[in-house]
Amino acid sequence: MPFVNVKLAKGQVDADKKQQIIEKLTNLIVEVMDRDRSLTTVVVDDIEPGSWAIGGKAIDPEQDGVSFVNIKVSKGTTNAGEMADMLHRTKAMMQEVLGNHATANYCIIDELNPSGWGFDGISMTERAKLEG
Repeated sequence: MPFVNVKLAKGQVDADKKQQIIEKLTNLIVEVMDRDRSLTTVVVDDIEPGSWAIGGKAIDPEQDGVSFVNIKVSKGTTNAGEMADMLHRTKAMMQEVLGNHATANYCIIDELNPSGWGFDGISMTERAKLEG
């Protein structure tokens, strides 16, 4: 059950490009990390340009293509090769959607303790027991 949070500068992309990012990230999660599409959640947040700075200078969404992708998965469910491939392919996909002028594309894969996260009030550890 990956949870993906994407942050973009407000005004950087239109609704069509947001949908492309959601679809392409979901496809990458399924292909690279071998996860269930129906359990993959992607949330896209628009950040006010004045609230995002690089080197102390606020970014300009019309000139600076920036993105931050944070993928959360349970610890031990993804190997180092899958993570490296996911980082590489996520950057390439974001650059493809945002254009080659991308200033910075950040991607973090957080491996969470399965007892400390879940959904519908059930931890991933308990969910694994119920499914097993």
